[in-house]
Amino acid sequence: MLNLLHRHVLKEVLVSTALAMGLFVFVLLLGNAMRDIAELVAAGKLDFIVFLKLIGLLIPYVAAYALPLGVLTGTLMALGRLSSQLEITAMKSAGISLYQIASPVFVISFIGMIAGVVVNLHYAPQSRLAYKQLMVSAISENPIGFIEERRFIREFPGYVIYMGDRDGPVMKDFWIWELDDEKRVKLFLRAKEGEINFDQTNNALVLTLRDGTAEQRDDSGSEGLADEPMRSLFFGELPIELPMGKIFGEKSQRQARIKEMTFSQLMVKRDLALAEETEAAEGISKNRMKVQMHMQKSFAMAFSVFSLAIFGVPLAIQVGRKESYANLAIALIIAMTYYFLIIAVSWLEGARALRPDLLIWLPNLIFQAVGFYLIQRANRH
Repeated sequence: MLNLLHRHVLKEVLVSTALAMGLFVFVLLLGNAMRDIAELVAAGKLDFIVFLKLIGLLIPYVAAYALPLGVLTGTLMALGRLSSQLEITAMKSAGISLYQIASPVFVISFIGMIAGVVVNLHYAPQSRLAYKQLMVSAISENPIGFIEERRFIREFPGYVIYMGDRDGPVMKDFWIWELDDEKRVKLFLRAKEGEINFDQTNNALVLTLRDGTAEQRDDSGSEGLADEPMRSLFFGELPIELPMGKIFGEKSQRQARIKEMTFSQLMVKRDLALAEETEAAEGISKNRMKVQMHMQKSFAMAFSVFSLAIFGVPLAIQVGRKESYANLAIALIIAMTYYFLIIAVSWLEGARALRPDLLIWLPNLIFQAVGFYLIQRANRH
């Protein structure tokens, strides 16, 4: 009887989880596509085949977020439906504990947790890097086409570009910000008009600005343009050459950022930072904290599949809603609360003495503790 019960609950949860995950993957893909690439495809500036490749590369990235949401929603929908139809009550009346009833959920969430670790620390960073490389390749083939009117252009690493209007090859109200490694503005240019050309011989984007001003941050460490001291000058015509190799970098030379590193690459980077600390005889460094914070966050996000499922089991039974939209709303509220706690801990990255790389596990511990407490409480009634 118990095996039959497990198969019944397992089927219900698997079907609901698959449907929920499909929905969340679709929504997240749509959101990312609309934000980054759909507009470029509609304007004819990005090949449709490249668009499909980019969508495919986004799947592992969005799956990292869709997996915990999908398992949580599937648990709420399946157990909520069984509870509303009094099947859970009948099972408990037959002497079957809530832990036995929910055991298929524990198995699914545990498998999802393992899958989350693999996705977060292997496939997601690889796809993220490949996605950026493909975008870089597409932009470098037609850089002029990617500068649109009344839109902040951030596809050029190290620069933010804005153009108010365009009259053929002539740009109107042209702005450009050059950023340093800390993403602070070190040079700001604004011109009434200008032209943009691509020098195929030197493989460089040439911006010729006219009638404008340039403001440069002083080397004394000012944080932004609003701070003093500043150096300003006016110019009649100012050519700016942006070598494509410098802007985008060759694929073989481009260094992956922390979020684009797999687990093995992160371990190497962490060991290098640890060796530097040993030589300098200092505590945990900023570089090592960044690496460890990202690693622990990736693990914690994977473990959230189990934590949210545990929290969802007693909630689904107590609420007992069979309506999909109601369970979806509950799942989103729970997930948003969890992600808010993750973000709140992430803000402490600069406070290395507090060990935010360990505190990042606090949301999981809270949700699991509350979840098991509610399960135990519901099991008594």
